[in-house]
Amino acid sequence: MKRSSLLFVFTLLATGALLLGGQPALAQGPHHIQFRVVPGHEAGVRAQAGFDELFLLNSGFAALPPLDGGGNDEWPCFPGSDNPNSADCSQIAAGGVVIGAPAYTWSLANCDADSDTSGNCGQLFWFYEDDTGDDTDHLIVSLTVKQGTAYVLDTGNVDLGQNTFPAGSVVVIYDDTAFGTLGATGKNNGFCAGSNKVCVNPVAGIATVTFTTKVGASKISGHFNINLQ
Repeated sequence: MKRSSLLFVFTLLATGALLLGGQPALAQGPHHIQFRVVPGHEAGVRAQAGFDELFLLNSGFAALPPLDGGGNDEWPCFPGSDNPNSADCSQIAAGGVVIGAPAYTWSLANCDADSDTSGNCGQLFWFYEDDTGDDTDHLIVSLTVKQGTAYVLDTGNVDLGQNTFPAGSVVVIYDDTAFGTLGATGKNNGFCAGSNKVCVNPVAGIATVTFTTKVGASKISGHFNINLQ
């Protein structure tokens, strides 16, 4: 189930867009969390690295990307990079990034993954600046989506590997997803795989997305709402 392929250019404050790293995490059921990295434009004048040196920039739930000829998501993509989908950004200037058009209201029917044949409906994403200079600890992320106290998605903690990004890097974390049980029951069912939680199928109304990012002693979190109708 794919939404329309609306694009918009979200301009990063970057003088260049050279990809420094990007790979999928080890798959945990339906979760395929990935990242892309570009140098921050003020990397040379950043504050001294230390604790709490991760800074949230942007987040949302956006249109699900189509796949390009190489089987990669067409977005997020950065111009002039060497990532697998760099050609998808070839028509925009350096210093930008392409993502899907974000929205607040989403189709419940499209996003209700109540059977094992259900597809994804959108892409969750968040951008942050990493000023840690920490190339030893691992990048650990998590995503939850709840309606009231009920989980419709929970990734648990996902280890994206050693945090090799230079201080000042801008990182985007993203996950193509829907919400619900995928027709399964019990702990770790459906979009709760890897979390030891029990997912239920979504209902009409507000769903709260919460995400965390951790590198060593530095940690940030954020949240936003979407409306399933």
